[in-house]
Amino acid sequence: MNDVTIQAAATADIPTIHRLAHEIWWPAYGGLLSPGQISLMLENIYSADGLQQQMDAGQRFSLAIMERTAVGFVGFRLKPSATDIMRIEKLYILPAVQGHGIGQRLIHHVARHALAAGANCLELNVYRYNPAKAFYERQGFAVVEAVKIPYHGYVLDDYIMQKKL
Repeated sequence: MNDVTIQAAATADIPTIHRLAHEIWWPAYGGLLSPGQISLMLENIYSADGLQQQMDAGQRFSLAIMERTAVGFVGFRLKPSATDIMRIEKLYILPAVQGHGIGQRLIHHVARHALAAGANCLELNVYRYNPAKAFYERQGFAVVEAVKIPYHGYVLDDYIMQKKL
C-alpha cells in the first residue's frame, strides 16, 4: 500500500465522500443496524447538505487515494469542550482495501494534525458491536466510556475510545 496518499478534502470532494459512505456503510453496518437506521444516518450525515454543514462547522476531511481513486476518508475536528482532544468523527475504508494499513495511515494523519493544533489525545466513538473496535484497540485506543445516544428514534450504543499522543 505504498501507493496510498492522504490529501485534504474540500467542498468539491463532497460527492466523493457521499459515494464512499454509501459504498462502505451498507457492508459495514448491514448486519449490525436496521436498514432504516442506516438510510437515516446516511441521509443526515452524508448528504451533500449534511457534509457541507459539517465542513462549515469546522470538521476537516481527508481522503485516502490509491491509484488516483479515493478509497477511504476521515473526518476530524478539535473537540469543542476540550481543545487538547482531536475527535475522529468518521473513518471509513472501502471493504476491498481494508486490512492494508490505510486506516492506520489515516489515524497517523489525524495525529499529526492534532499535535500541530496542540492536542495530545485522539478520541472517537465506535458502535459497541462493530468489529472495528478491535482495529482501534490495535492502534492504541482504549475504551474510556460507554454511552447511549438518542438519535431520531434510534439509540447509538457506542464506546468512546481515546489514544494519548
